[in-house]
Amino acid sequence: MRPLVAATAWAVVSAIAFSTSSAAAKFLGQKLPTAELSFFRAAFGVLLLVGAWRFLVGARKARDPWGHVIRCGLGVVALYGFMHALATLPLALASLLFVTRVLLLPVAARLMLGERSGPAVWIAVTTGFVGAVVSLWPALTLPELRLGIAAALVASISSAGSQVAVRRLTATNPAGLIVLIYTAASVAATLPFAVTGWVAPLPSDWPILAALGGFAVLAQFAAAKAFSWAPVGFLAPLDVLAVPVGAMLGLVLFGEVPTAYDWIGGGLIVIAAFFVNRPGGRRFDLKGNIPHRM
Repeated sequence: MRPLVAATAWAVVSAIAFSTSSAAAKFLGQKLPTAELSFFRAAFGVLLLVGAWRFLVGARKARDPWGHVIRCGLGVVALYGFMHALATLPLALASLLFVTRVLLLPVAARLMLGERSGPAVWIAVTTGFVGAVVSLWPALTLPELRLGIAAALVASISSAGSQVAVRRLTATNPAGLIVLIYTAASVAATLPFAVTGWVAPLPSDWPILAALGGFAVLAQFAAAKAFSWAPVGFLAPLDVLAVPVGAMLGLVLFGEVPTAYDWIGGGLIVIAAFFVNRPGGRRFDLKGNIPHRM
């Protein structure tokens, strides 16, 4: 199989798995607290560490501790924010707002790493956020959605910062060690809040919880496989596949019909995301980064 074809296929699998996990979180969000959902999603990440136990021995050799603190802290905030957004917003809108993290990468890189992007990139970023405003316009008139919108935007900002922190960490730490530390930190950070407001899942909820965590792990695994076949410059724009997949699942599973505002705003965001991440379209380069969505 040709490398780019294989990479695209794995990227599609990752997008479908991520959206399926998101749909499971949305369904369970009507029954279980956000903290509990965040814990279950983080706990399933332990499966990613199968075969990586050798990194436990080298955990004491982790470099750049403040980089790990920033990465883990922002990643956990992104996890909480996205879980809450899924529970309160239409699936397509939550997915769309989370994708805006792609547009924030140049901003985060400028603030955290001092990297500069050209004027064309900033025009694309501005266009993408105009699209976000268009998509949000009807929802902003509904008070019950405002907290979910805020949570989605916080998740997007935190995820962008977390991804830039990962790039910084890869300069001094093995990728497997970065994953190990984040997985342990996310489980430790979500467990106390989950226990405090614990709601016992019904027997019928456990298969959906398994889907929530299992498909999240599959999304990470498929992303890793995709990145083994192609560079980030080729794959980063494919991250927006989660938007149409999320819209389709929202329509089929929850009867959520995208509005004209969603289509227009979403189109602007997708176009901007493609441009920001196209090879040669930005100076901000994620080469060497490890794939993740939080």
